Amino acid sequence: MRHPSRFALQGSALVLALAAAGYSSALLAQTATTAATSGFKPEVLARFTGTTGAAIGAMPTSPPLVGKDGRLYGTTKLGGPSIGPFNFTVQGTAYSVPATASGTPGHSSVLLGNLGSASSTLAQDSAGTLYAGAAFSEYNNVNNALLGAPVMFTLKQGVPAAWTQPSLSDTYQKAISPRGQLAIDDAGNVYIGSSESSSRCVAGTTQNQLWRVTPAGVFQRVVDFCKFIDASASAQLHHKGGASVSHVWSQRDQALYALTSVTATGVFDPTATSDYLGRSVGTLVKIGKAALDEGAANNGVIDTGKVELLHTFLRGRDGEPAATSDRLSGVVEAGDWLYGTGYSNNPTSSNVPSSEVYSGTVWRVKKNDPSSFKVVHSFRGTGTLAADGTPDGDGGTPYGPIVFAADGNIYGTTKRDGTMVYRSGTGVVTPVGAGTLFRIRVGTAGDHSDDVYEVLHRFDSATEGAHPVGLSAGSAANGMQKLYGATAYGGSGQVLNTASPEGGIAGSGTVFSLDVPVSSVSFTTPLTASASSVRAGDTVRLSWDAANAASCTAGGSNGGAWLGAQQTRGSEVPVVLRTAGNNTLTLSCQSDSGGLAATSSVAVTVTAASATTTPGTSTGGTTVTGISPGAGRSESGGPLSAWLLAPLAALAAWRGLRRGPR
Repeated sequence: MRHPSRFALQGSALVLALAAAGYSSALLAQTATTAATSGFKPEVLARFTGTTGAAIGAMPTSPPLVGKDGRLYGTTKLGGPSIGPFNFTVQGTAYSVPATASGTPGHSSVLLGNLGSASSTLAQDSAGTLYAGAAFSEYNNVNNALLGAPVMFTLKQGVPAAWTQPSLSDTYQKAISPRGQLAIDDAGNVYIGSSESSSRCVAGTTQNQLWRVTPAGVFQRVVDFCKFIDASASAQLHHKGGASVSHVWSQRDQALYALTSVTATGVFDPTATSDYLGRSVGTLVKIGKAALDEGAANNGVIDTGKVELLHTFLRGRDGEPAATSDRLSGVVEAGDWLYGTGYSNNPTSSNVPSSEVYSGTVWRVKKNDPSSFKVVHSFRGTGTLAADGTPDGDGGTPYGPIVFAADGNIYGTTKRDGTMVYRSGTGVVTPVGAGTLFRIRVGTAGDHSDDVYEVLHRFDSATEGAHPVGLSAGSAANGMQKLYGATAYGGSGQVLNTASPEGGIAGSGTVFSLDVPVSSVSFTTPLTASASSVRAGDTVRLSWDAANAASCTAGGSNGGAWLGAQQTRGSEVPVVLRTAGNNTLTLSCQSDSGGLAATSSVAVTVTAASATTTPGTSTGGTTVTGISPGAGRSESGGPLSAWLLAPLAALAAWRGLRRGPR
């Protein structure tokens, strides 16, 4: 186990050395925050057993989702025998496991049969139906015995079934290869990545498309990105994008945000010719609901102004959006911001990147401000390369969906890490560690410039699995939110092979959960009253301030004077107390993120109103009413009582005697 003080000294020395070399403060902050944080150890919920055993399945490629029944549902790439005329189509599984280690019933698996294996993430609609795509299936495969046919399928209670298929007689549709991070809009349309990679735009090009599938199972081409290119001889500049790879639907914005992959022979930025010749490798775009519907109605033809370009990616500067068999970029909405990941090839003897992007990136952008785009972290940048082969190695190659958790932070995984490395004969270092769980601690500055990257956990291949494939968010309750994920390999005693640039890991993978602490309600100002004792009918004024609260409810034993919904903050709120005795006033507030609730209370003693009315005396038409002695307060109007008039009468008599007769 690392000694904390030793690590602190090593980290300080590294930061000082980097500062002396002239590295930026942002990089220094990034370097100084890669220490693993305790308390985020995965809990393994299932260990896959390959083609036989109690948990059939192997090599999940995306995280499971929580179903409406509270169980986890997912898919694996392998698990059954290959199928098809030439046994080229691999067969995976659909699986279900309890969302907690103690849950029942246990693991169950179903072979996907002629569906082959999933090539996309899962997406869930409001009714709880799960959707996924298979790029190469044997379902209705009448055209391509070698590669298979594309199909969309559903999971209901863990049972897979073919849902719909592109028209295999349509040149464009039969080339659809459902991939990437799926998204579902409010109408139930499923948005899919349509190809593993983009291509040049020529007659019959099928890759550079954005497709959706309606609830009725109809495939609609929403955007044809080839309509937005500038071409000059063999050069093409793809302004808006290429093959869509990852999507997120914003209910708040009523818009789809899409990452696309671009293969461009033109030049995007002639001032950056050292970065892939200045060529674009991807885009981030926003398309509103009305524009999506317009494009679907016009077979992908849409006005260029309705596809809003938020960013154009350069490979070395930003990382590359991707959705292939071994890489998947994620994107997630976080309030006014989007966060995402980009891919970058590891250095080789013939290809050493000239920038900080060695093993991918995490980036952010404010949705209404494209100029705000910023790389938050470059995996294994110059600062973290120094830690390769040590317990402090950075993550490498972010993979799969990332989540915006209930604590307000971004969580994701990397396939590898630098705690274990492969060193080639030329000295080039490749990380082969089992992978990491990372967090972007979202800052409070208006531009999020104080975001902090942290490595929370490094996976152990033997006990937890290796090469995690992203995360999904579960519910939050009792101060904790569950996050769920899966690993592609390991988990049953397997160890990494550092003699291989790929790590050489065996095993079938795992399903795991993580607990993320979320903010509980705390009263920064407890419920307080302006007085501790009043008379019946008097008004007390209440003040309070509950942090991290979504709603508050008044209650207590007070004769119904203090009941019902209240704001999370109040100042001098009047309450009339009419019930004599000890009145308690309570305020119970629920968390805005699934944290623990809190209650604050105050007691006020109410005395009975014991005023008595004395006979009134008319004085010029004005009736003055007296009050009983000791009543404790003054009442207006009314005659004076006899015992108060007696001294006045005596004083008048004494003055008369002094004056004498006149």
